[in-house]
Amino acid sequence: MASPYPYLCPVIDVTLAGISVGSLTARLGVVSDLCGKADTCILLVADGKGELGGSVRRGDPLVVRWGYTGENLNEIFRGVVREAGLSDPLVIRGIDYNAILNYKRIRMTFENETATGIIRAVMADTGLELDIQECELEIDRLPFFDRTVRECIDAVSDLVRREIGNEYFDYIRDGVFHWGRKDKSQTPARSFNTGFDIIRMERLGNGLAFMETLVVPVRHSEVIEVDGEKSFVVKAEYLWDAGRRTRLWFEPV
Repeated sequence: MASPYPYLCPVIDVTLAGISVGSLTARLGVVSDLCGKADTCILLVADGKGELGGSVRRGDPLVVRWGYTGENLNEIFRGVVREAGLSDPLVIRGIDYNAILNYKRIRMTFENETATGIIRAVMADTGLELDIQECELEIDRLPFFDRTVRECIDAVSDLVRREIGNEYFDYIRDGVFHWGRKDKSQTPARSFNTGFDIIRMERLGNGLAFMETLVVPVRHSEVIEVDGEKSFVVKAEYLWDAGRRTRLWFEPV
């Protein structure tokens, strides 16, 4: 079967501290994991004169988009610089806006409050929009003494799992903080087929499977269709190197 992308060339658009450096980016890797604490990014940027390395600072905004020429590019990372090397090529390490959750600290005690209410309270004033799923658990008392927002969220999610056996996950995407269970009822974001756009696929343990494909905008917590079967993506990795690949880890719906 012919390639579905016969006339398109993959491209990236990287904006670092307001400067477009996509044409200078030799290598890029983004990891986005539903069970991870934050999305991370690492890129190698040509900086022969050392001008870029001298101006990039920790906390500078970092945005990565990719796709194909002639089409709208899709955002695969939005965050801040966590670390910048000083050599050529310049090595930039980024972290998504989960970093916000490690700065704000909470000093309050909740009594007779639902898990949902506690999550909304600790996320207040973070500057993020909230998409919080209702949770039936009511918590008698939960004190937070100088805990980060990240620690508070993890504590509530752990308590929900222990008390009622439900797994609640959180992530930040497009300026929105999401907290809730896996939504496996979605319409598939994309379909993949062996021999067409699946480069390789492996069946892993615990019901998980792994697939390597082309440059696609699929993200974790989305439903995809693989050889006619619906699956839920739990992890995505985007690689911009000689191969330009997307790697997906997924479980059956």
